[in-house]
Amino acid sequence: MKKIVIIVLLFCSSCSFHTAVSYNHHKKEEYVRDEGFILKCTKQGAKGEDYLIIGAYTPITYGKGYYDHLKGIKSEKKVEILDVKVLFAETGDTLELVHIGKLKSFWFQNKNLSYIIDNNKRLKVTVYLQDLDTGIKREKEFQLTRKKRTYPTGTFPHA
Repeated sequence: MKKIVIIVLLFCSSCSFHTAVSYNHHKKEEYVRDEGFILKCTKQGAKGEDYLIIGAYTPITYGKGYYDHLKGIKSEKKVEILDVKVLFAETGDTLELVHIGKLKSFWFQNKNLSYIIDNNKRLKVTVYLQDLDTGIKREKEFQLTRKKRTYPTGTFPHA
């Protein structure tokens, strides 16, 4: 019995762990779904090169997978995401937009991003969009809640 406990302790102590961080609208939903677009908010990167990435997908930018893979809300509205802003509710911190990907993923960065995320459970995301049929511009605001999930990486034995 003692040998089993030692083996389990060695196994647990030799594994490394990764914590995935995302901000979600609903606890069990990975995406924020609205009429004409979907948002996904995740932290990616490694220490020193952390990013908060907001994927802002529409049927036009994401293509056929928008309804199948992402399960987007069926709508006749055609919108374009013009901009995204973020504000951390507890501390009032904002992030600098450093890159916009071709599928309208907005990459934000701050040298203290890990600290900011650790101290903010809530994130306000404001999406600026334009209706492509009418030309009307509007903004939509979402309150998101931080979700952390830690899981082991690697296999036994490793250094």
